[in-house]
Amino acid sequence: MRPFASLLPDGRLMSQTIRTAGLLAAAIWIVAGSHVVAQPAAGANALQIDLPAAIRLADERNLDVAIFLARIEAADAKLREARLAAVPSVRVGTTEDRHDGTIQETSGNVIDADRASRFRGVTAGATIDVADAIFRPLAARQSRVAAAAASTANRHQVLVQVAAGYIRLVQARAELDVVARVLERARDLAALTADYAESGEGLLADAEMAAVQPALWEQRAAMAAERAAGADAELVRLLHLDADVELDPIDAVPPTIDIFAGTEPVTELVVRAQDGRPETEQADALLAAAEADITAERYGWFVPSVSLSVNAGEFGGGPGASIGNMDDRRDRSISLYWQFDGLGFGQRARLDEKRAQLRELALQREKLRDAIAAEVRESHARVVGLKRQVDLVDMAVGRAQRAYELNRTRIFDQQGLPLEALQAMQTLANAELSALEVRAALSVAQLRLHTALGNPVAGVL
Repeated sequence: MRPFASLLPDGRLMSQTIRTAGLLAAAIWIVAGSHVVAQPAAGANALQIDLPAAIRLADERNLDVAIFLARIEAADAKLREARLAAVPSVRVGTTEDRHDGTIQETSGNVIDADRASRFRGVTAGATIDVADAIFRPLAARQSRVAAAAASTANRHQVLVQVAAGYIRLVQARAELDVVARVLERARDLAALTADYAESGEGLLADAEMAAVQPALWEQRAAMAAERAAGADAELVRLLHLDADVELDPIDAVPPTIDIFAGTEPVTELVVRAQDGRPETEQADALLAAAEADITAERYGWFVPSVSLSVNAGEFGGGPGASIGNMDDRRDRSISLYWQFDGLGFGQRARLDEKRAQLRELALQREKLRDAIAAEVRESHARVVGLKRQVDLVDMAVGRAQRAYELNRTRIFDQQGLPLEALQAMQTLANAELSALEVRAALSVAQLRLHTALGNPVAGVL
């Protein structure tokens, strides 16, 4: 027999009165005497943002994207420079020569001479390696293609990083909301259990155990707030925003992204990725550039170099320091020659070196294809696994919610003690947090598989 139930003829009424008083005390304690879960406040520099806006900002402001675009500009400049390899250089100015002392005449006699001369005009000259002029632009063009492909690959990775960062930020904010609800339940349960212990209907040990739960969930709330702040800082860094900007995501829960059903043939996805990834295009371009270098080295033996020189201007001179008799002067010279470095062994060594570099690039390309295949298979498996987990966690949340409600009903129907709802409360909290984590992870996995196939995130938002 419960002690307080025996004080009145209607023991059920007395027990219900005690429970009602306990609930009122719990409400007062929650409002007046407890800590509130800290929610990130929107400051003066708060910036509302959603996933498409984050992607657009990444395209416009991310530093890695800008760095790789600068590399494309450098490759463009190198290509223009290579196309000008056969264009002569021009010098405009004046040249003055002054001689005082002995000099040898063309006849062989050595005489003492004092003279000066001056040339004013234009000099154009070029030494052209014809093979280099032919093949160097081909290699530079492929290098430019490789730079553009590398920039595209980097952009894809940046966009998926930004998308994942946004989803993590939303997940952390949503976790704060879940923890706030759990904390409210824990405080309610702690107050009710304390009331039961005070009335003698429950144990003091149960009250102490229940009182621990609000403290633990307040700790969890602090951890969630820390994760939210960290996710905010990381996304601000990726978007290259001012350090005092606070991002305020529009989504209350992680956005659902459903691109793949999980039933796609993995082998077809692997082939599609290996053929469509910008990294593959980059590897192909680097191979083509190396092959152009080898061709230039191989046929450079047989193609002569050309040396051209043209002078046009005024020339004059005289004895001593006087210069006179200035008149027009034109000089032209041209020479063809074949150069054999180290008697030809130098060219052969360079050719062997470039062939080895070509083999390395070919092996790197095969390594890349293996890495792409592994990435696609792993990403696809993660999508499949997380899709299964979504169904499981949804079922778990539903059943845990029902179990918690049944336990609360039993308490108010005098069929159990408040502590009996503790396990149900913890199970519901874990199920809700697991559901949040799994749904966020599935959206990120969908985007990573989409990117692994060579597609930008922006194309599906």
